[in-house]
Amino acid sequence: MRKFYVIDSKAQKRTDGFMQYTDIFELSRARAEISGAFTGSDLPDLMSMLDEEIGKADVRWHAQGTAGRNDLPGADLELCARIQTRCVRCGEPVVIEIDKTVPFLFVKNEKEANDIPIEEDGDYEIVVGSRKFDLAAWIEEELILSLPVFAQHEDCQPDEERLHTKQTGKTQERDNPFACLAALKTKK
Repeated sequence: MRKFYVIDSKAQKRTDGFMQYTDIFELSRARAEISGAFTGSDLPDLMSMLDEEIGKADVRWHAQGTAGRNDLPGADLELCARIQTRCVRCGEPVVIEIDKTVPFLFVKNEKEANDIPIEEDGDYEIVVGSRKFDLAAWIEEELILSLPVFAQHEDCQPDEERLHTKQTGKTQERDNPFACLAALKTKK
């Protein structure tokens, strides 16, 4: 179920009430606020990275236009998400909590982004903005970057059965790929 609250009247809504795009430069200029919620069905790239049987995502977000820095428009993106996938150690469901605020600066094109020296961007993420900025893609990308490399519980024990290779007739019949090296050693 999507919930969406629009404070910025320039936001473009789809017919189902979901806001897909906004003018990110106007958001910054007007110091406007927009917020909403997504579920996993709204974020297909994120869902493709989770366990397909138990993966789910519930995300609340809020974006506040800011003055930015160095004459660049900006916004602070606040994310609160609960993402469920499978623990790589024990195989049980694990919930990843993401609660963070990320400051962004918006540029008009990639050249402008590349011209900003790395040491000058500070804590800001540099993003190419637009007058038709895709909010779901922006939020989804930030969530993907926030995921741990290996989703796991802090205190679980590995499932020993899942760690061992199952011996089948096929795996037992395999020749050792290094056996031919032993024959070379004896030919001297």
